[in-house]
Parts: sequence; structure tokens; C-alpha cells
Amino acid sequence: MRLGVLLLLAAVWLALSGPYTLDGWLIPVFGLVSVAFVWRLYLALERAAGGGFEFFRASAWLRLPRFLVAFAVKVAAANLHVTKLILSPKIELHPRLRRVPASQKISFGQVLYANFITLTPGTITLDLRDDELLVYALDAESEADVMDGSMDRDVLRIEGSAD
Repeated sequence: MRLGVLLLLAAVWLALSGPYTLDGWLIPVFGLVSVAFVWRLYLALERAAGGGFEFFRASAWLRLPRFLVAFAVKVAAANLHVTKLILSPKIELHPRLRRVPASQKISFGQVLYANFITLTPGTITLDLRDDELLVYALDAESEADVMDGSMDRDVLRIEGSAD
């Protein structure tokens, strides 16, 4: 599977760096250097996470577009909600702290989940410990977005633990 990821990196680079000419030797040299650099980072990340997990297989990268769409929809909805709170003449915020279970099997998945929450307006992950996140939410609606479990399931799909 490592070869699949390497080929995917090389294909993305080739697709984004054209046009190609015979006398343009500098672009392929920089391309090889950049693919080697990203490959080295990939291997280091795989080693740090313990290796052998589904997230580091090429099939997980094919699930990434679905995750990014779900993430964009969540962020857009949260942006509208926070904008409504800011623009309303009478702001009634009821901030809260909640412990949220992190179902991911690897620490990288848990960190991705924590960042997913933090990048969503109205929520911040304050702590990650013992497969549990401590999340600050601006109000009840922001809290409900985290507590419904959809973000958790989205990250589990990337990790390969959910359908």
C-alpha cells in the first residue's frame, strides 16, 4: 500500500505541475525532491502512529473528498449560526464545557477529530485525554452539533473504522 500512496503523490504532482518541455529539466528535479520530501513526512507520520493502520492506506485518501465536503458543510452551517448570534440585538449565550468521547482507534484520528471540532466556529477542543475530548461550546446549538456524533463518524470513515 505504501507504493500506492507514493504513486498517488507523484500523480498529483505531475497533474499540477505541467506543461512539460524537453529542455525544462528543473521542474522534474524539483518535483522529485518535493515528492521525496512528502514521502519522508508520510513515513514519519505512519511510524509515529504505530503503522499498519487503515488511515495510511491509499484507500483512505479516496475517502478524503467525502470528508472534506462534510467538513465544509459543517463549517458553513456553524458560520451562519455564529453570525446570527453576533448580529442579533440581544445575544444570549450560554457557554458550556462538555466531555465528548473520541471513538477513533489511533491517536492521529483523535487529533484530526479534535481539530475538526476546533475549526468549526462556536466550538473549541481544550483537551484530549483518555479517548475523550473536553470541548467548549458557545451555546446549546453549537454543543448539539458536536454531541450528535456526526463529526466523530466522519473521522471514523477516514480512519477506516466506519462505513
